[in-house]
Amino acid sequence: MIAVAVTITMFSGLVEMAKAHPPMGEMSHTSNGAEADAPGNHGMFMVGSETLFLLHMPMFTQEKHMYQMVLRARLTDDAMAQYRKLRAANPDKPYNLINVDDDKFTLPDIKSGRVTSFTATVYDGYSNAGGGTPGPVLLDNVAVEIEDVVIFRHFNFGIDQPAELVYYLFGYGDEAHLTHYIARDPDFQNILTLPSPPDEFSQTQIEAGLELDFPGIPTQPLGCSSPLQAKVYDTLFQGREDAPVRLDLSQGVHDIWYSTGNLLNAKDPCPE
Repeated sequence: MIAVAVTITMFSGLVEMAKAHPPMGEMSHTSNGAEADAPGNHGMFMVGSETLFLLHMPMFTQEKHMYQMVLRARLTDDAMAQYRKLRAANPDKPYNLINVDDDKFTLPDIKSGRVTSFTATVYDGYSNAGGGTPGPVLLDNVAVEIEDVVIFRHFNFGIDQPAELVYYLFGYGDEAHLTHYIARDPDFQNILTLPSPPDEFSQTQIEAGLELDFPGIPTQPLGCSSPLQAKVYDTLFQGREDAPVRLDLSQGVHDIWYSTGNLLNAKDPCPE
């Protein structure tokens, strides 16, 4: 009887330890320790022609992916030349890359400056299939140099989702892009390239990244395609009523990616 009692006690203790320390792959979104933000592989969409930007593929359900991040970066000269040629021929294609298994990192490593370069595989397109699937390999073991961290924010689950659409505007030189401000599950990721930077902003403002509010366009309910269509929008710089910006999306815009899937939400509102 004593042996049985000891066995039951030990088993109960192991169960409690398992509850307190779940496997890394099963961390809930409430985990906040360093172990939950372990080094890993990070998929990033590639936009821009002359200047390359990388946009992290975020997830609300895994701590290490609970970040919206935009980097200005560059590949090796040969790889950049190949990418520019492909981008010119396929301006709407979601080219992407993922850091290789033997060069894992956390996204805070990038923000802190501990990681300023990494090695990646570049893929020919992307699909939501299977929870997110890269296309065929284009380039392998490519060196990626980070030139600037344009946008970096961990999701804040204590802040309500904006009632109306908000997009980040960023770019460099003669190129500018938009990406949706991702807030709360359920949400979507949308990436667009503009024909040119809006005249209302300086080059420095756009390089630093800024927010544009879209009054009158509700965030919810979610649609299954980009809410920004080919027309002109009256937006507000950083939500300021005294800083209206007329944004013309009627022509020359490339809608590179829209998704409610890719493991962004706990449940995809728009399954294929």
